Amino acid sequence: MATRVLSATVDEVLADRLESLAAETSRKKSWFVNQALKEYFDAIDDYETALERKGGASTTLEKARKELGL
Repeated sequence: MATRVLSATVDEVLADRLESLAAETSRKKSWFVNQALKEYFDAIDDYETALERKGGASTTLEKARKELGL
C-alpha cells in the first residue's frame, strides 16, 4: 500500500498519550493514527449503511440510548 506524509495539529494531551503508547508498545505513532482513522471511517460507513437500510431516517442519540437501554 502506498503511503503519504501528512501533517496534523493535535491537542497536547493527545500527543503525549500517543507518544507514551507508542513507546510502551514499540510501535510507531503513525501506526496508531492509521488504526484510529481506519476505525473511524469504518464506523462512518457502517452508520451510513444502517441509515440506508432504515430508509435514511435518523434518530437522536438520547432516543437511541433509551431504546438500547444504555
